[in-house]
Amino acid sequence: MNLPCRTGAAVLVLLYSTTPGQAGEFTDTMLHGGAWLDLRYRAELVDQENLPRNASAHTLRSRAGYTTGVYRGLSALAEFEHIVHLGAERFNNGNEPGSPYPLVTDPDTAELNQAALRYDAPLQTTVILGRQRILHDNERFIGDVGFRQNMQTFDAVSLINRTVPKTELRYEYISRANRIFGRESAFGDWEMDGHALSAAWQGWRAGKLTGYGYLFDIDERQDLSSQTYGARWDARGFDMQGWRFKYIAEVAWQTDYGNHRGEYDAGYYLLQPSLSHGPLSVTAGYEVLGGDGSNAFTTPLATLHKFQGFADIFNATPARGVRDAMADINYQRTDIRPFDVLRLWGGAHHFSAADGGDTYGQEYYAAGALTFHGVYSEIKAAVYAADGFGADTQKVWFTLAKGF
Repeated sequence: MNLPCRTGAAVLVLLYSTTPGQAGEFTDTMLHGGAWLDLRYRAELVDQENLPRNASAHTLRSRAGYTTGVYRGLSALAEFEHIVHLGAERFNNGNEPGSPYPLVTDPDTAELNQAALRYDAPLQTTVILGRQRILHDNERFIGDVGFRQNMQTFDAVSLINRTVPKTELRYEYISRANRIFGRESAFGDWEMDGHALSAAWQGWRAGKLTGYGYLFDIDERQDLSSQTYGARWDARGFDMQGWRFKYIAEVAWQTDYGNHRGEYDAGYYLLQPSLSHGPLSVTAGYEVLGGDGSNAFTTPLATLHKFQGFADIFNATPARGVRDAMADINYQRTDIRPFDVLRLWGGAHHFSAADGGDTYGQEYYAAGALTFHGVYSEIKAAVYAADGFGADTQKVWFTLAKGF
């Protein structure tokens, strides 16, 4: 029995073990919760030099869910997701080997996205059992891949404790990753024996320190089974003549684990300073995922679209690793009527091999977004110019989204 089924069984056991009066209170609480519906249309156009056809993907995602009220610390939620393409399917959705079209990983699917039981226990402890979203820090190691239409969720048990002031301790046991490719894909869901641990301390005025460990033993992908230990520092920064200076520094080390064949080790490093003044912020960064020509530092459960460029050229780390020197400028206003939010941003990446330093290529991107009466609209474009790795690629996205 998988975790979502166990969650439903746990609710039934609790219901039938209560007295008639308690059962009535329980039922009233369960029925006085909240429902939601989220709709998102996406157009994605891709021109990839080494493929004969250009992709044109028009997809619609609908996501509906319900969360109960809280009964003696207990609550539950369920969420269903449906993705369908509109018009002709002129793209490779990840289920079509040998397709002449570039990959756009938004396959048609209908599935249970979340089904979880939550218990807010004494001593500021939360337990979540079932199919759920899991987000760690900036999602570099574990995330929900929210940009894609089919969200990544996990069959897991989560324990979160905040008993110690300004401290958060987390542990997740993950038995299955429900990935963005859908159940029918050869790249589909992964059975695994996964452990995610983190401890975050915000007691310093200077910033937040997080230590973590991720141990992933993935049945379907032995090459991605690994153990990773690291630390992250989010500095709150200081003011400097009207500008706010902040930075992030992170380091991690990864080795083989579980069913991985052979031995390897690889490092990860990130330094990301930023300056902000009112609605304007400028960010630079230098991120390294190490590699030795045979094995490289991997982040298989990350929200990869957030990192190493929007064109997604480096979703799989090259065997020689990758260095990413980046710069980004962001402008965001919430006081320009009739819009709720106006945002413009853009930047560039220069990619090279961590082992040897050979150039891979460059990416340039620009985007704009508006929120108007609760409707979110976004247009984004990215151009990757290959210089030793991959193929020249141009991508454009247009998104409309509304939640109810």
